[in-house]
Amino acid sequence: MTMVVTSTWAKKDETPDYDYELSSVKETASATSGYKIFKVWSYATKRQLLTQEICMRNAIHGILFKGLVGSDTGTQGNVPAMIPDGYESHKEYFDTFFGSGEYKQFIQLTSRGAQQAGDVVQINKKRWKVGLLVQVNVNALRKRLEKDRIVESAANIFRR
Repeated sequence: MTMVVTSTWAKKDETPDYDYELSSVKETASATSGYKIFKVWSYATKRQLLTQEICMRNAIHGILFKGLVGSDTGTQGNVPAMIPDGYESHKEYFDTFFGSGEYKQFIQLTSRGAQQAGDVVQINKKRWKVGLLVQVNVNALRKRLEKDRIVESAANIFRR
């Protein structure tokens, strides 16, 4: 049975916090160079709050601030946090980046957002989790952060 996460936005005051985890997946197809494919598990108190947009936002947030630890040494591998100092280190920038939806240009749903059995789970009476397989263009995301002077260019680091 395949389920699709709805793409409607929750009320502004009901938008869930950044409550998620990232997990690497066994590659069923190779990721394009510069991209990482992984599953984002998002959590909330109401199922309807876990939209595709929230899951995608959480995936980008995770790549930026937590990184992705690969379970194997294949092409997926590890992605260290791009901003290890956290959201607050550039709060105004990231408020705009996430609030305006700019993050969406760096992420795609795999399988058109279709989910596998077990990707929507009611943990208990007051908690849900939803898994979504995504593909993030980490190279383009890093270049954008370099251009906006949020992170230092790798080329500059090696010139020291």
